[in-house]
This record gives sequence, structure tokens and C-alpha cells, in this order.
Amino acid sequence: MNAYVKYKNELNTISFGKFNAVELNLFFAMLSKATSEHKQLFQLSLAELRSLAHYNPTSNQQLLTDLTAIQQKLTASKYIHSYRNDNTIGLEDFVFFEEFHFLKQSKSLEIKINPKFTCLLNQVPIHSTCFALQDFLSLKKVYAKQLFRLLTQYQTLGYWEVPIENLVFLLSIPESYQIGQIDQKIVKPAIAELMPFFTSLRVEKIYGSTQGNKVTAYIFHFKKN
Repeated sequence: MNAYVKYKNELNTISFGKFNAVELNLFFAMLSKATSEHKQLFQLSLAELRSLAHYNPTSNQQLLTDLTAIQQKLTASKYIHSYRNDNTIGLEDFVFFEEFHFLKQSKSLEIKINPKFTCLLNQVPIHSTCFALQDFLSLKKVYAKQLFRLLTQYQTLGYWEVPIENLVFLLSIPESYQIGQIDQKIVKPAIAELMPFFTSLRVEKIYGSTQGNKVTAYIFHFKKN
């Protein structure tokens, strides 16, 4: 049976840029399982996680090391939060897993999702991002995986316009990168890998009228789904 990942679009405001490809695969495999379970607290065997995430290392210790890194990086991650009371926007910590235990006897994980974020996975018929886990796993580069999620949110619209500062935040692009480096090291390689998933995918840069006509935003164009 095909595994899918589905969540409210708010999850796409989180910066996962410090994750490597293996860690992203493991996290979204766990997210897929959480989505199917519809529970705040659930168990996942290491064998099932390996299968879901296409995880190749055979050592349980290596798997637990990677899972520990995920928990640490999630704790250090930030997400863009809009405060409804005064319409301001700020960054908040993203403590997604409230509890994360390895059950040695059953060789499984017991995972409890922070109640604050269970709404991201439950009751998401609209304003949601949904994709096949296999498609996500097939992508090799971290930036391609990140853009795949973000572009998927806008499939019915056919384009995604993002201010340059938001793109830098969401992808954790080094602040020292100039536009030419972002194009050559991040955008172009990611676009090449994403072509099979987004028809007629291309990128347009938006320039400001002041400050030396600097790039202010990127627009990713593709055919509507």
C-alpha cells in the first residue's frame, strides 16, 4: 500500500534546512505513520520505520543516532507564527515530539506528538499539503526535497512566489550566499531534480526598483494540477 504524507500548510513555515537527506526521509516517514494512526501517542517498530524511510544502514545504533539528531534539530528549529491578536509575525520554537522513547524489548519507538502541533496532522481536508512518501524519498538532494514540499502546496495555483528572505529562512541558505550562488548551488540543481514532478517548471526572479535593482523574490512557475 502506498504511504502518503498529509498535513496542514502551516508545517511548511518550518525551517528544516539543518536536516540532511536521511534525516528528512526518517522524519517524513514518521509523519506518514502519524497521519495514518490519527493518534497523539503511537508506536512504530524500527523494522517498519526502515521500510517506510528506505533506510539502508543495518545497525540499530546508527538508526537511533540518526533519530536522536532529528529530535535535537527539531528542537532547534523555528517556524513562522502569525499572532492573531495583533496580526504580528514572529519565530517560535518547534518542539514537535513531546516524548520520544526507544523500547528495547520490542525494538520499537514510542512517539508522543506535542498537543500544540497535533492539529497539523488532524482534520486537514483543505489548506493542506499531500504527497506520496515514495516521491519524496526518490529525491536525493536536501534542497530538492525541501522545494518539493513547498511547491506541492501550490499545485492547484500553478506558481509559488516567495520573498528572498523567506526562501533563505525556509531552506536555511547560508546568509553569505549571493544571488548567483543561490541560483547555481541551490535553485538550478533542485529544479533539475524536480522536473519529473512539476510540468513546465521554471523560475523567475523579481527585482526591486531601488537599492540597485536587487532580487526581492523568486517565482516558481509550473503547470496546475
